[in-house]
Amino acid sequence: MKKNVLVLGGSGFIGSHVADALTDKGFKVTIVDRTKSKWIKKSQTFFKGDICNPQKFASIIKKSQYVFNFAAIADIAESNNNAEATVNINVLGLVKILKLCVKYKIKKYIHASTVYVSGEHGGFYKASKLSAESYVKEFYKLKKLKYCILRYGTLYGPRANSNNGMYALIEDALKKKKIIYSGNRESMRNYIHVIDAARVSVDSLNKKFECKTIIISGSENYKIDEVLKIISEITGIKKIIYVKKNQIKKFTHYLKTPYSSEDEDDYYAMKYSDNLNVDLGQGIQRLVKELKKVKK
Repeated sequence: MKKNVLVLGGSGFIGSHVADALTDKGFKVTIVDRTKSKWIKKSQTFFKGDICNPQKFASIIKKSQYVFNFAAIADIAESNNNAEATVNINVLGLVKILKLCVKYKIKKYIHASTVYVSGEHGGFYKASKLSAESYVKEFYKLKKLKYCILRYGTLYGPRANSNNGMYALIEDALKKKKIIYSGNRESMRNYIHVIDAARVSVDSLNKKFECKTIIISGSENYKIDEVLKIISEITGIKKIIYVKKNQIKKFTHYLKTPYSSEDEDDYYAMKYSDNLNVDLGQGIQRLVKELKKVKK
């Protein structure tokens, strides 16, 4: 019999891909989100709901064996502009979900987090995700709710929007016919294609990842300078412009993947990959094609 999996925030970028990866693995997937997924499969079920009011879909949680949670304010600028909403969704909404998971004896709760929790940047977004991780761990200690925390690195690929760095960069380049990067040209990222990240995310259901924190990021560090040259080659746009950020924005994003948290639990965070990864150049090429179709 197929196991029931609930994907909260399953209409979004990473959530929709994880929902598809779960379906491909034979799970019965239900998506709960405030908007219906554009990419929902026939075998998937959708319910319109908000994690701030989970009683409306409590019956779905009750029937589920596993719960993935991608529902959150995930944009740093949006979080910094609205601290209260960030807490209401990313922390209070989470706690309501965790209480229902305990009540209905969910086998495992899988929480989407970020590598920002290990660094000094990220503003209210980082603060909310760090707090959320703490609640997840305490619910295990006090209520025995098994979990797995997934800390995502720099994702890119199809179904993204302008909040995604790679998507916004290419979208702007196609529009202006020049590649403009706002930030330090020495910035480095462990890019990982969203399809690879989704496939690895499903592995979190394995017993070996019970009550563990997994870092999901690319296997290689790329300088932003290299990435811009790849975009230039693929798009044929030769002009590359570097713009320095103002002092306020300077400290919202990390220069290199952060590993500076003083949280003792971070010692146990594991970087995980199945070594079957989409090539960065090919991934960017597919994204450029997708954006060109959208533009038409």
